[in-house]
Amino acid sequence: MLYYSKPGFSFITILLLFISMLGESCTKSDPEPPTTPIVNPPLPPPPPPVPQDTVSLIKRLEAYYNQSNPNIIRPNRNYSFYYDHLKRVVTVGIKNFGGVLFDTATTRIFYSGNNMYPEMIIAPNSNLSSFNGPTYYDTTWFFYNNGILVSDSSFAKYYGANLVINRTPLKRYYKFEANRLLADWYGVITTAGPYERMRTDTLNLASGTNKIERLKMQLYAGGAAGNHASVESFTYSNYVNPLAKLNISGSVFSVLYTPVRNEVLGNNAHKAVHNSNIIPYYVDFFSANIPTAFSLGGFQGSFLIAAQYDRFVITITPWSLRPTYPSQITVGASTALGDVFIYKYYY
Repeated sequence: MLYYSKPGFSFITILLLFISMLGESCTKSDPEPPTTPIVNPPLPPPPPPVPQDTVSLIKRLEAYYNQSNPNIIRPNRNYSFYYDHLKRVVTVGIKNFGGVLFDTATTRIFYSGNNMYPEMIIAPNSNLSSFNGPTYYDTTWFFYNNGILVSDSSFAKYYGANLVINRTPLKRYYKFEANRLLADWYGVITTAGPYERMRTDTLNLASGTNKIERLKMQLYAGGAAGNHASVESFTYSNYVNPLAKLNISGSVFSVLYTPVRNEVLGNNAHKAVHNSNIIPYYVDFFSANIPTAFSLGGFQGSFLIAAQYDRFVITITPWSLRPTYPSQITVGASTALGDVFIYKYYY
């Protein structure tokens, strides 16, 4: 037999070399590629706590009368509000235009300690004061029971015989019930007259709200019921009423001037007082939201004066910085012959 043999190598040598290589392949694996550690992105910071809604206190309210024919806009009255460190109204400057009532006057509001409700208000009398003459003031004191207003008392002034200024007492008594407020007014209508009921307010609220559902203002004279006004059919917007956010709010009449015997929601020219075309005044210290419409009617007994309600319609322009607050409202009424009042709010 012939065998082929290559110098330097034998079959045994090749076999041993192959077995050695095979052993290495079974005991040693290829190196794993290096891995990059996974780093999670940082969590975003938690959102800031939702701030509690703060009240934007009104600094000034400007009223303009927009006559429709001819189309003329005239300034009517300005109110400027000033506050103390507790955000209580302490001073209200009042400026009238057009040569009627008084020129300028200041309402001052006083408190006991840190109480948020006024103890005393000194306000101008719009009937007695004249544009070129002196400004007369009335003082009202307020009385509370466990923080709830129960009465107030003042001396109202008016001109008597021979233009003599008389001072007569005026008291209001308040009673709060579920969704209802009653207010009885007592005073002396004439110098020699008795102390008698002059007016009663009955205010009904929508359940669980500070929104007026119906307001009746009944006038009395000589102990007998006279004309009355009824305000109803409210439609409300979602706009905040800045005047209702003040610590002096909560009344259907103003506490910034006197007298207010005939006033309802800032209007003392309604048909229960003057059976003529209405003037669309509207200054509301009560309603939590500004209405877009309501009806105001004057009655003699059970009969509607002029056989119709005046439908007030309010157009609201939002404040750019806080869209739930108004920057302006325009108020018109059915028998105002197209005339409107424009109220501008500044914060």
